[in-house]
Amino acid sequence: MKNIKMWAGAATVAAIMAFPAAAQDIFTVSGVHVDERAETAAAARERALEIGQRKAFEEVVARLTLPEDRAGLATPETSVITNMVSDFGVSNEKTSSVRYIADMTVRFKDDELRRFLRFRDISFAELQSKPVMIVPVYRTNNFVNLWDDPNPWRDVWARNIATSGLVPIKAPIGDLTDISTVSAEQAESGSMERLTQLAKRYGADVAVVASADVTGPEGGESVNVSVTRYDPSGAPQIFGVQENTLPGETLNETLVRAAKAVQDQLADGWKRANLINYSTGGNLMVFIPITGLGDWAGIEKKLIGLPVVRNSRVIAMSKREVQVSIEYVGSANQLQTALNQQNLSLSRMGELWFIQPSGSDRLQGLSLGG
Repeated sequence: MKNIKMWAGAATVAAIMAFPAAAQDIFTVSGVHVDERAETAAAARERALEIGQRKAFEEVVARLTLPEDRAGLATPETSVITNMVSDFGVSNEKTSSVRYIADMTVRFKDDELRRFLRFRDISFAELQSKPVMIVPVYRTNNFVNLWDDPNPWRDVWARNIATSGLVPIKAPIGDLTDISTVSAEQAESGSMERLTQLAKRYGADVAVVASADVTGPEGGESVNVSVTRYDPSGAPQIFGVQENTLPGETLNETLVRAAKAVQDQLADGWKRANLINYSTGGNLMVFIPITGLGDWAGIEKKLIGLPVVRNSRVIAMSKREVQVSIEYVGSANQLQTALNQQNLSLSRMGELWFIQPSGSDRLQGLSLGG
């Protein structure tokens, strides 16, 4: 524990409030609840913090890897986990003479976590997609509802949004603008124009219609979710999720499990397409048109932050253009996908490659081949 910075007491709130800039950080896990007892308050607290870091480790590994790849991975010893922890914060602390309760936020060292997974030959992805918009349609007793109350399915998404992770999710607030943009029927019929309009309102490019059909008696409900991801650049992707209310469980708890299953499948689909093979890679000489140093500073920051970019080096620079050598891992298509998530496009004109802001009409390039 000596190498770990920790915030507590009066400093806790300030420390946790310093995290929003990293809220999208895939190596930070928030909302880890701990509740432990021991012979003394100090012992209960020590045990809780240890268990909290272990829970956070399991969550961040699940966030980056596929179920089948991590199936045989044993949870490492506490000392190994704490060595990968950069720092952590606690909030909502409650203590007694024998009990400690808190919520933890744990931030991991990205290089140490990568090294841990690579040493064990576990494939992982760390490229974060642009946010997707969930459109939560609720069906029960032959009634279809999106914006009207009650819609417990929409409420679940509003409360349990995955803002971090590889596929950040946004949920609509359901105000008059949302209501006038798309109806439940239009959402289920796949009205691309209206769904895209709704997604863009919240800074998302993709709309995901999740229609939850609830059947069965109270206490024995079955929740069947039909999910369609509408990507403007490709064909719709469809999958289903089913959860049944367990003994002693409420319908709301079942809906929460169903929402988590939807999130997991969306993330797994993204991960499968973006697993990084560190044994492959290449070099690419690119030209970046700019209008000034401010342009270049913004693009350079994005390039440096991409997990697939191992190194970038400026070869030449003028007032209108920067020539950069990029060393990347994985495939060229993964580089292109990574750039797209930062609103940058990789295109080619003849034998020359260019990077420019997406949507720009300064160059008409060819996309990468297979």
